[in-house]
Amino acid sequence: MSLDASVRPEAAIIAAVSRLHELGFQGVRVAANYYATGHWRCRVLVPEPGDSIGWAGERNILLAYTNASGQDVFRDGRTDWGVVALADRLARAAQEVPSAVRPDPQYAAWLAELRRRTAGGWFVMWEDAYLPEQMWEARGLVRLVYADRAAAEADASDPAHFSVDENGWSLSGTMPAPPMP
Repeated sequence: MSLDASVRPEAAIIAAVSRLHELGFQGVRVAANYYATGHWRCRVLVPEPGDSIGWAGERNILLAYTNASGQDVFRDGRTDWGVVALADRLARAAQEVPSAVRPDPQYAAWLAELRRRTAGGWFVMWEDAYLPEQMWEARGLVRLVYADRAAAEADASDPAHFSVDENGWSLSGTMPAPPMP
């Protein structure tokens, strides 16, 4: 199964990590942001308890990806990655990190909810254009990137997902940040 034009690498990576959770690798997480050039980038990693996810403290990185690479997810020339193939390659790397099999049902449930709400989309923890404290650290939110317009409209129409915080900022298009490792 290869990625076709309708399956973006961002969505495939998130789906592959979700598949890893189903295979017993619940210790695997994703940290994602928008770089100053507008490119989405992520690290698929296995944090150790107490690690900071985001700017510092990231170790056990299984994949560092930027969508500037397009379909060449691992920057090795291969562009025919499907979700199963991505998950298999990440699982092989995760087998080298003992904490990858650490149970983390809270994060696995968080990622499943994100995938449900975005209809297979992805997320952003911060953007280089602003400090991370403005979104995921201080406010405890991630921004959702929906797979399509219908998913965004469905999520926006759910009263449970539209409100404002104590500062009057909209919570539409966001969800709580993942639990810390």
